[in-house]
Order: sequence, then C-alpha cells, then structure tokens
Amino acid sequence: MNKEIFNKYENVTYQRLNDICKAMNASVFPKVRIADVFNISQSGLTNTEYSFALKSHFDFTIYNNDRLLPLFALEFDGESHKGEVQKERDAIKNKLCLQFDLPLLRINSRYLVKKYRNYDLLSWCVDVWFSAEAFFKSQEDGIVPLDEIFDPQSIYYDSSKEDIKFPMFMSYDIRRSFRNLNEQGKLKSSSPNIWIGTDSNKNYYGLSWIYLNDSEGLLTTSGIRTQQFPISECDLLNEIMTFDLFDQYNEHQLFKIPKHEIHNKIKKYEEKYKIAFLSVG
Repeated sequence: MNKEIFNKYENVTYQRLNDICKAMNASVFPKVRIADVFNISQSGLTNTEYSFALKSHFDFTIYNNDRLLPLFALEFDGESHKGEVQKERDAIKNKLCLQFDLPLLRINSRYLVKKYRNYDLLSWCVDVWFSAEAFFKSQEDGIVPLDEIFDPQSIYYDSSKEDIKFPMFMSYDIRRSFRNLNEQGKLKSSSPNIWIGTDSNKNYYGLSWIYLNDSEGLLTTSGIRTQQFPISECDLLNEIMTFDLFDQYNEHQLFKIPKHEIHNKIKKYEEKYKIAFLSVG
C-alpha cells in the first residue's frame, strides 16, 4: 500500500495555503529538502547542521512564481514535536532559518479552526505576510508615506474577500458587540482588558477579562509560542482571547468569577512573566 504524503491536518494546511498563494502569484511546495532551499555550501555550518540540512525538509515552502525564490516556510507541529529529540531538530531548523533569513511559521491544529469570522489563524498569518509585503513595496514606490506604520487591523477591504470588511481585524464584530452591551447597561466593561507577558524563551502568555458588574467578571487565559515570522504575537494572542472571552460571555453564568479572583490571577502573571502588552479599558 502506498503511503500518503500528508496526514489530515497537513492536508488541510496545504489546501488553505494553496488557496491564498494562488491569488498572490506564489506556489506551495511540500516536503522540500532544506539543502534545496538554502545554499549550504561554504556557509559555516557545523557538521551536525550540515548533515541535518541534507536529510531534513520543511513541511511546506512557499515560492514566488516569478523569480522562483523561497518566501517563507511553514511547519506543522503535532504531538511528536513535544519530544526532546524533535525539539532539538526544531531548534536546528529555527537556527538555519535565522541564519539564511527565511521567515518560518510554526502552527498546530488550533490554527486551522475557522472560528474567527469564518477565518482561521493560519490564513490570518499568511494574509498578513502578503499584505505587509505589498505595503512595504508601496512605500518603496512612493505610494504610501514612509512614516506610516503597517497595521493589519486597519486594512478595511481585501478584494479576495469581498464579503468581509476588516478582514484582518478578526475581532471587529465582537468588540462592537461588547461596546453595545456596555451602552445597554448589560456589561460594565466596554472592551476586553488585556495583559500579555513573556517567559525566558520569549513565549507569550496572556490574560483577558471583562467586568460584568462591580463584583463579578469573566477571565480567560491563553498562550502562543514566539514565531520567526513577521507577525505580532501580541496582536494574535489579543484576538484569540477576545473570541474566547465572548464565548464565555454567551454562557457567563458558567464562567463568572469574583472580581478579586481576577485581580489575584493578574498578580500571579505579573510575578511570573515580563510584561509585553497591556490594555485596560
């Protein structure tokens, strides 16, 4: 019996990548050997790194169709990546991508769930990458002022998603719902409060909370590993927690907790992690 090239998650990943890249004049290639992506000869690699590059591959490599140059790589990190041997291999792959200046996006199954305005985190990350490239090219061409900062949440319209406004501001509708609930007197907070910190490995851990009234609220926590990919981990984690918090609100009788418990949880995070982002309404 012949072996399939993808498992079920990799197959979904490939389809999502392919859908985006076709519209961006790019192609997705699976299982490309690292030595065929990088010029590893005379690159100063150790024997271990050189051997690894000859034997290992990227799950997916995205190439520009015009120049046939690699744009970025993507790895799907399943359960096997929690083992020590695989962690060592991942570290070598990360180091090679840094050395050869190739963005690397690492995802898991959570990135494939279409939860976010019928959007998924994988598509968001890749769309942001292509949008940023177009933005910076426009700056080079003098179309966009050089002092303007790229912010994916400010992109109102994407021609490939004609039915979705603010395609990269995933929580736009939810935040508007929070404001409406506050104006109606059904919610004390007008928007989610966010606290995000980092550990010694620069992985991100966040808290998001709202107050239902003067004595009770809702709290959610989440985390995301640091990425070698030009996205804001804080922005992404902020969006994830906002959706989780809204899910809690819809069943808040099951999740509401005393206000002092929220404050205690925040204090524990402040003691454990180095603050990276704070937004308190």
